[in-house]
Amino acid sequence: MISWILEARFCSAHFYQQSQWTEEKNRIEFGRCYTDYGHGHNYRLLAEWGNVPDSRLSKLREQFDEVVKQLDHEHLNFVIPEFKDTVPTTENICEYLRNQIQEKIPYPLLRLELFEDHDIGALWEPDSKTISTHPLPLP
Repeated sequence: MISWILEARFCSAHFYQQSQWTEEKNRIEFGRCYTDYGHGHNYRLLAEWGNVPDSRLSKLREQFDEVVKQLDHEHLNFVIPEFKDTVPTTENICEYLRNQIQEKIPYPLLRLELFEDHDIGALWEPDSKTISTHPLPLP
């Protein structure tokens, strides 16, 4: 089977905060990631699909870009309802994107990788029950 891999890049800001915690506990747990305004990343997203006919590749690209566009140049805590009460970690953003892709794109998603920096990212594969985060080799 041949699969298609598409890449997208987007820039987003977010902050780490648990509203039920005190300011002190948030500072201890999240360190420099706990600020009033948050911080941002230049994300790199890789998505792999199987069983996509060549004739549908441009439509797949269009649908993929549409999903990613909603995050580009946005502060995730404010514009994505799922992140009002959930900390938008790389794992959680990857899970959000997986859900959006599976809902809006009718082809089987085989793998999703979201890098927040050149050497660390989150990985989702269908057989895994969770999204793992670990340093990944440079692409």
